[in-house]
Amino acid sequence: MTVSGPFGRFARFRRRIRPGRNPLARRSDRVEAAVLAVVALGLLIALPFAALLGSNTYRGQLAVAAGQQASRHLVTATLLQDAPTPVPATDGAYLSSNSGSSAVPARWRAADGTEQTGSIAADPGTAAGTQVPIWLSDSGKPVPAPMSAADAVTTGVLAAAFTWMVAALGLIGLYWIVRLVLDRRRAARWEREWAHAGDRWARS
Repeated sequence: MTVSGPFGRFARFRRRIRPGRNPLARRSDRVEAAVLAVVALGLLIALPFAALLGSNTYRGQLAVAAGQQASRHLVTATLLQDAPTPVPATDGAYLSSNSGSSAVPARWRAADGTEQTGSIAADPGTAAGTQVPIWLSDSGKPVPAPMSAADAVTTGVLAAAFTWMVAALGLIGLYWIVRLVLDRRRAARWEREWAHAGDRWARS
């Protein structure tokens, strides 16, 4: 009886890595099974290492996020000019994407009370006088928003997933290279055996 589904795939995988005393199993089959077992074991071993790297990355990014949140301050800036508006082209498209931001002169008050001016990002078409929230460094210069705890979690998860994927690709690539070499050797041996059998049939 043939077993289908996940249990069937598991059974077939188990037979591939454990050919046992099957008299039809060739030496190359046993070598391939050993390599496949090493790959499966390596994939399992890579999991805790990837998790450890992800955890360390998360803690490092969390420290960075805490430092940024302590040194960056949210204030309100006032635009001094209108932000450029996208110009429609003849085919109905836009010469500049309205999903982007434009650098527009603005004025804001730093944490020490001094008034400063500079260019900040604003949505296209925003009118002069509009108040826009921006983040400032301790020196009063515009900076990106600080990293959040969610950003640190995302970075840690991506680092762990990327590490495991690299290990998996390397191990699977090794297995397919070994299998390719073994398949070529099996094909060459098969051709030699058929040639030998053909010679014997020709002499009989």
